[in-house]
Amino acid sequence: MSTFIQLCRVTALRTLREPVSVIFMVLFAPAFIGCMGLIFGNDPVPEFGGKGFLEANFTAFPGIVIAITALIIVPVDLVTQRGAGVLRRFRATPLNPALYLAADIISRLVLGLVSFAAMYAIAILGFGVRPASVGAFISALAATMLGLAAFLAVGYLIAGRFRNVGAAQGLGNILMYPLIFTSGAAVPLAMLPPGILSIAKYSPMTQLTYLTQGLWAGDGWGQHWAAALVLVVFGAVCAAAAARFFRWE
Repeated sequence: MSTFIQLCRVTALRTLREPVSVIFMVLFAPAFIGCMGLIFGNDPVPEFGGKGFLEANFTAFPGIVIAITALIIVPVDLVTQRGAGVLRRFRATPLNPALYLAADIISRLVLGLVSFAAMYAIAILGFGVRPASVGAFISALAATMLGLAAFLAVGYLIAGRFRNVGAAQGLGNILMYPLIFTSGAAVPLAMLPPGILSIAKYSPMTQLTYLTQGLWAGDGWGQHWAAALVLVVFGAVCAAAAARFFRWE
């Protein structure tokens, strides 16, 4: 256990040494909600049923941060490390790749928790976005972390399959944009054409939006168990595949 904790510390410190990783793992989420709040505000408008822009759309915004971080930043970071020979050092040790990935994902989740907690705090304290209760706030934040964990697994899978940074980034972009634009993160789900929505609702990112919206509104986890199950199964399958295909060099 002490070895694993030390490995988590090493991976966290390595991530914090990379300026791009710091920006997207820690600073991007609070900066994003701050910019959206300053640009659009949260004054009630008829278009959102008497709610403000942030009030109506806030719970979908973490999906944008998760998609960029997990599908672009993480694969590029790991592929870059592999190319620089950083990961090769671990090959000479008895360290199992699955253990390394577990430590890396835990360190990134801790950083993500700090980032998303700050994002939620800015929305609440700075722009008057209100959850149904303190429990709803905690549940929505937990759902956000579940979504981050699931999509980080996708990022590790991409990193395991490509040696070239450009290829990893290209696939990440191909996956990222459809996920964002069909999940309610960029365009409210109510505004999507019925045909697209009928397909988009099966996306794990859309299920994350459904889950966070429901929990933020005060629903219990039992009312959204299917969305939570989709994220758990999706993340587990991708994590298993990532561990299977991960390479030190």
